[in-house]
Amino acid sequence: MRVAGKTLVVTGAGSELGRAVTLEAIRRGARVAAVDADPEALTETARQVVAPLLLSTHVADVTEPAEVEALPPAVIARWNAVDGVIHCAGAGEPVIRTFLPLLRARQEAHLVSVGDPPAAPDAARAAARRFAESVQAGANVHVAMVFPAGEAVTSPYRAARDLLDGMARDSYRAVVGSDVRLMNRIFGFSRR
Repeated sequence: MRVAGKTLVVTGAGSELGRAVTLEAIRRGARVAAVDADPEALTETARQVVAPLLLSTHVADVTEPAEVEALPPAVIARWNAVDGVIHCAGAGEPVIRTFLPLLRARQEAHLVSVGDPPAAPDAARAAARRFAESVQAGANVHVAMVFPAGEAVTSPYRAARDLLDGMARDSYRAVVGSDVRLMNRIFGFSRR
């Protein structure tokens, strides 16, 4: 999915990676509903956006189910649709459970969860497979789990760029960029 003209929800949009994903997605022409628990961090993200009309900000703690459940109506009221969710803010179950019905209604949608990198590559693959299987998203929702490592940790912009490039190229392709590996619906940032 190319993000131009699409609506993405980015959680953790006030943090380094979430902010970088938000800024890069807007630079590429996506509409972004930026979500973070810290209103000052969201204000800083909004200040850095190149096209402010493509951004809506939503202060919400994604660990609080009531706050998460209020997000879809707010995003739909602003943008009329949700084409993808990029979750960069810790435990994702409430966010995923809440947005999945909206994603299933789209012809093509993406659900990406950024996880903490496990020590062993096999553990990362196993965690990503468990995540993809647990979501049971449906044929039209591409599910991926991302583990930043190497330069992706020190360069949020590069990680954001590679993540969005991976979405555009479909998660079944073998290799994207020098730090992104895509296998069986699994994104993983890794050094080779």
